[in-house]
Amino acid sequence: MKYSFITQHKNTYPVSLQCQVLGVSRHGYYAHQRRPIDPAAVKAHQDLLDWVRDIAESS
Repeated sequence: MKYSFITQHKNTYPVSLQCQVLGVSRHGYYAHQRRPIDPAAVKAHQDLLDWVRDIAESS
């Protein structure tokens, strides 16, 4: 989640500053950016979001 936050805000705050504040290395952030997207992980994430929405709607 930290890497996603950094990506979303990289046009507002410098990546190096965000990494320092969030306690991650710049190398780790950029290595994460270079990794290929895993379709199974994307599906699992979407399934989790759907499950949370279902719970929120039923409560």
